[in-house]
Order: sequence, then structure tokens, then C-alpha cells
Amino acid sequence: MGRLIEPFQRGETPTFTAHVQAGLRVLADHPYGLLVFSGIDPDRVIAETNATDSYQNVLFSLLRFRSYVGTYPRKITVVTHEFKRQRFTECHFPALGLRTSFSESGGQDSCSGTVVGINPPEEVTPLASLISGEEKSGIGLWRRDPYGVGEELAAKRVKRGWKPSMEDELFVDTELEEVVEELISWHGGMSGNELFPKLDQLPWY
Repeated sequence: MGRLIEPFQRGETPTFTAHVQAGLRVLADHPYGLLVFSGIDPDRVIAETNATDSYQNVLFSLLRFRSYVGTYPRKITVVTHEFKRQRFTECHFPALGLRTSFSESGGQDSCSGTVVGINPPEEVTPLASLISGEEKSGIGLWRRDPYGVGEELAAKRVKRGWKPSMEDELFVDTELEEVVEELISWHGGMSGNELFPKLDQLPWY
């Protein structure tokens, strides 16, 4: 994959390898699926290389899928750490208008999201420590800042190489729908933590 892990992830290489293997198993079960590796520098496996956090992992992978296939997926499966499951199902999926399962209330092209979670071995990182860290620096922040534009989460993005208005550079002239462009640039409204008001107009809703 060519990706360097962070110092605090020392000893987790087998975990990330297991994530890749789980993604490949999901792909094998869906002959018309497409596997997207997000956050790393093709036929049925493509790379998304611009995401700097878990929210961008999901959003940018949706956009990468569209640029490659020409349409949006009807189902996405996120392979990640199990302790991050709620971050996706309670924060990222709702913020992007993704359902956690197929619903009759959704449109014909509505997209659902699921999570395959794999934690590192207990001897590498105790589960209690993972959960505590997630509550403090992960889902605890995303609950208050669903689009990652507040001080703490935005600073993390900058530290990882993100620049202000970088979304304009990445997605200009890519023929995205206007409502999708608005979502990409959404900064949480007046309060900074409001959900995007046009979720029901998104092409994958």
C-alpha cells in the first residue's frame, strides 16, 4: 500500500493488513463492487489519496467512485477499527445522508453504508484505551462538529497536509452536481454544527 503508519499506531501493521483482507472479502462477495483504498499514495481496486480524516475518507471515496464509474454506489462498506464503528454510523453516515441499511423511504438510487470493524490485538493496544481515546479525540469531537470544520478537527486536517479551500482545487471542473459541491463546501451553518440542509437532494440519498 505504500502507507506509513503513525507512531501511535506502532504494532498495528497486522491490523491494517486485516482491514485490507476484509475489504477484499467484501469485494469477492459482490461481483459488481469496487474497492476504494482511501488515504494512501486498477480494475476493481482504486485509490483515493486526498482524505485526511474519517469523514473525508467516506465523502472523497464516494466522489472517487463517481469519477471512475460515472455514477454513485448504492452501498458502501467501510473497513476500519471496530472501536470507530459508532463514529461512522452515528456521525459520518448521517452527515452525508447515507443510510445504515436499505430503506423503503429512500430513493431508487439511495446509498446505504455498513462497517466492518477490526481492532488491533489486546496485547498491542488495550480496548479500554482505544475506547477512551475515541471518546476524547474521535467520536467525542465529531458529535459536536459533524463536518470537521471546528478548531480541533480542522487543525488535525491542516497537520495532515490539508489547506484552506483545498476542496475547490480538488473538485473544480469535475462536473459534480451543484448540491454535492455545496456539501463539500458546507461549514456547519451559523452554529458550525448544523447538518447540511439539502441532504434529501443529494444524488445518493
